[in-house]
Amino acid sequence: MDSESERKLRELRNNLAEICLEGRLERIAALCSNPAGDAIMTMINSGVRHLAITKSDQAVAERCHRILSVEHDITRKVSAFLALSLYSFPHSIERTFDLIDVPTTVLSTVVKALLAVPVFFVRDGARARALAHVQATVQEIHKAARVIDEPDFRDALLAGFIDGYSLTSIYGEDVPLKTMAVHRADLIRMYLETAALARDVEPWEREPQTTVTIGLLCPGAGSETAATRGHLLGLDRNVFHVTALVPDEAASAVSASFADLADDFLPLPVSDIASAAEIVADRKFDILIAGANLTNACRFPWTLLMAQRLALLQAAMHSCPLTTGMETVDVYINGDLNEPDDAQDEYTEMLALIPGSSNHYAFTDGPVEPADISRAQLGVPDAALLLASGTNYFKIGPDLIQAWARIMANAPTAHLIIYPFNPNWTTHYPLKDGFLRFIQAKFKDAGVESERLHVLEAQPDRSPLRGVLNTADLYLDSFPYSGAVSLTDPISVGCPPIVREGHAARCRQSAAMLRDIGLDVLVTRSTDDYVTLASKLLQDDVMRREIGEAVFEAGRQNAIGMGKPLGGDVGNVLLNALKEKLGTPVI
Repeated sequence: MDSESERKLRELRNNLAEICLEGRLERIAALCSNPAGDAIMTMINSGVRHLAITKSDQAVAERCHRILSVEHDITRKVSAFLALSLYSFPHSIERTFDLIDVPTTVLSTVVKALLAVPVFFVRDGARARALAHVQATVQEIHKAARVIDEPDFRDALLAGFIDGYSLTSIYGEDVPLKTMAVHRADLIRMYLETAALARDVEPWEREPQTTVTIGLLCPGAGSETAATRGHLLGLDRNVFHVTALVPDEAASAVSASFADLADDFLPLPVSDIASAAEIVADRKFDILIAGANLTNACRFPWTLLMAQRLALLQAAMHSCPLTTGMETVDVYINGDLNEPDDAQDEYTEMLALIPGSSNHYAFTDGPVEPADISRAQLGVPDAALLLASGTNYFKIGPDLIQAWARIMANAPTAHLIIYPFNPNWTTHYPLKDGFLRFIQAKFKDAGVESERLHVLEAQPDRSPLRGVLNTADLYLDSFPYSGAVSLTDPISVGCPPIVREGHAARCRQSAAMLRDIGLDVLVTRSTDDYVTLASKLLQDDVMRREIGEAVFEAGRQNAIGMGKPLGGDVGNVLLNALKEKLGTPVI
């Protein structure tokens, strides 16, 4: 952002804050319900809160804090909260009022502001505090929706929640999230019912037959597509008949990715959830599977469909990084290496485990050859050690950056190249410059020169990434939220990945992948061990080369990145789950 744009943004923010501090509810409500969009949330989502606080900003913030702490009038408190939300993040604001007391005309915006956590974090422990704040907020929203029997209040509350809830930047923490998932699922269900969108089917009598019908809600993102294909390729086509359910707005593109897996295709009107639900329900599928992430954005069409009973059995897979919390999802399929011993405690679904790791991917573009990329092209000296990481922007927190900085400090000739802007997560990464400045500042604090950090922008395909990894010495995986599909590239070219294993499934993916192919030696259990192993391999050329050869061979033998279909195991799980659900033989 250039200086003039920043000046204008700050000026607009101050104007909005002053309107809020006037305390005129009707004027604030008009800003929130403007036909062009909610002005307050547009400003909050602009990234303005990541700008450095000036003296004039601080003066406004102090006025807000003073009103929140001493004012008794709820309208004044709510107005001050909205003004302060333009400068501060919700987990750092002492609110001093309850949601049930918020005027209905601004309730939706207040809820969205409460859920608007940062997209990246610059303080130790800040991500954990933001997650704890969201957990408490969702619990409060859930309680208010259950207790207050006023239609206008409930509609505004649910609208704010459905539009504002997102865990993208915070669910990487290795903590239990089942309770929040259950509250979220219950709120989604309330929204569907109050909006007259729910279309549940009554279970029907099913006689044993030769074919089991599957409706597959196909993902659009490349990584989720590869994961879904890896799970379902190899299904017994004499037993299962697969209908690919694709969004009507991208029917051709999505259908092409499942042409070799599906027996039939059915476009769904994703802008009309009620009609889409009718179409799915009318097909009377035995099994409905979601191949995409249902646990983040609430308005995602597949989330709204899976929150309804539309098939006899409904299933989720590991594209969901945690339990859906939905009563309408019966089974969650994962690998036994992906889950800890007490895993069932964190799922509302029946947890069905297939042997090994569930992180197998069948890419639509097949094998990818590394591009011919030299160290000189990357700006890295030939004699330098090169570390690489494809950790996504949203997974990179202060704890991970500090670990990388420690590794770099232990190897003074090492360079690090990162490519954190994966288009599979989003096409828009806000505040990239501030994010990179923060990493550089952390490196500087550890005595690591800024020229030793290199950043690769999003690439059109995986070939350039494999070219970079082909010249790298080590790959540094993310933690607590571990890598998954991103790990296929370093393994395929023999670049040893250093990973840290956590407890929750989303924090064990990379460890499961390595254990599945016999590379346990690269799995660590703590940050100190992660740093120690990486530093040791950087210092020992012979050991690093030998492990690199072992990684390449393991990847080649296990077809990493080209798909080891799990369809046989997944098919058995689905048949058993359907039989258990119905209490009768299936075929």
